[in-house]
Amino acid sequence: MKRPMITGLLASAMTLGAVMPAFAEDITLTMWHQHPEWKDRTQAILDLFEESHPNITIELEEIAGTNYSARLNTALAAGEAPDLFGLPAGPETLAAAEAGYAMDLTGELDLSSLRDAAAEAIDQDGSVYGVPILGSYSVGLYYHRNIFDDLGLTPPSSQAEFLAMCASLKDQGITPLIVPASDGIVPSFMYMMMTASVLGVDGFAELRRGERKFTDPDLIEAARFLQDVGECMQPGALTTPYVEGKALAALGQGAMMPGGSGDYAGYVEINPDVDLGVVPFPGVGDNAPATVTGLEYIYLINSETEHEEAAKTFLQWMLGNDAQQLVVDTIMMTTNKNVVPSENRILEEFADAAASNDMRVFYELPETSNVWAVAQQNTAALFLGEMTPEDFAAAVQGAVVLSTE
Repeated sequence: MKRPMITGLLASAMTLGAVMPAFAEDITLTMWHQHPEWKDRTQAILDLFEESHPNITIELEEIAGTNYSARLNTALAAGEAPDLFGLPAGPETLAAAEAGYAMDLTGELDLSSLRDAAAEAIDQDGSVYGVPILGSYSVGLYYHRNIFDDLGLTPPSSQAEFLAMCASLKDQGITPLIVPASDGIVPSFMYMMMTASVLGVDGFAELRRGERKFTDPDLIEAARFLQDVGECMQPGALTTPYVEGKALAALGQGAMMPGGSGDYAGYVEINPDVDLGVVPFPGVGDNAPATVTGLEYIYLINSETEHEEAAKTFLQWMLGNDAQQLVVDTIMMTTNKNVVPSENRILEEFADAAASNDMRVFYELPETSNVWAVAQQNTAALFLGEMTPEDFAAAVQGAVVLSTE
């Protein structure tokens, strides 16, 4: 629907973005990033930028994901935000722009290297406020290959296989699934993958048009599967924060864990010997297994920056082939259509997993962005039996916002 407008943006940006100014004085750009586990890899990319732009220094501050949003919101309100900051593509980015916090980058950068899906995701009714400099991600199911090999197991592909494996592993004294569930984020990703297995791309489009509902019987089964998976998680999962859960997973304290392509770098940081594989999350009932895919935070320029041209120069360079080759080889999947992984088995497995039944994440889309928050707030109640699958489905359906156009 928006493709002609996006094409126009790309065409105009190619001329404007191709010429970037030189800088006579030394400039320091501040940048906030929410993945401390990527610190060394991210800094290596920034070092390469600084080598080719000796007058620009990027001062990176790493903030753990659970604290990032609160700190950024406070800093924006106080006029103390960094020159460059990340937000999810979609409604949050648009809200920041409408509040006057983000610079309008429409026509200011060459976006021709972006894959079509990425270009569409950053388009806000014809305007661009941020770009995906640290790639995209898919979410699936990690498993420890050594544990599975020792037990002669094959990764599960269906609800029945998963729950049967869960029971068998528990009988052997092995925790089936590590889930950091204290903030509801990882369980919400599981729910997205379960709904993706039922809906697929076409069904998700129907849901966004109001032709399908989360309260449809087959989607209630997705909520029921999520509730049943609670029995497979480690003791104390509902009070396990992300950092602790990631460490438990990396150290092999459970056989499987839901996670994204960007999580792998963190697992290796914790345990260099970790031996993981990736498959799509088991499907609900007889449906095919599924993954979900979205952009890593897109990066915006603070509207109050004193270094607008330097910030644009940095974002343009980050979209290029050299930077994106490092992204895909060391961190996560790239949105650059000219770049492929050199040697990265995990990202190749994620690409294979996403070929099964992939769907975009809820929070990037206006109709379902609120669904993400409602699911996140209610997964604990679902696991504890304080909310039925029917009530959970009704709650998330109530968060769907249909267009009135």
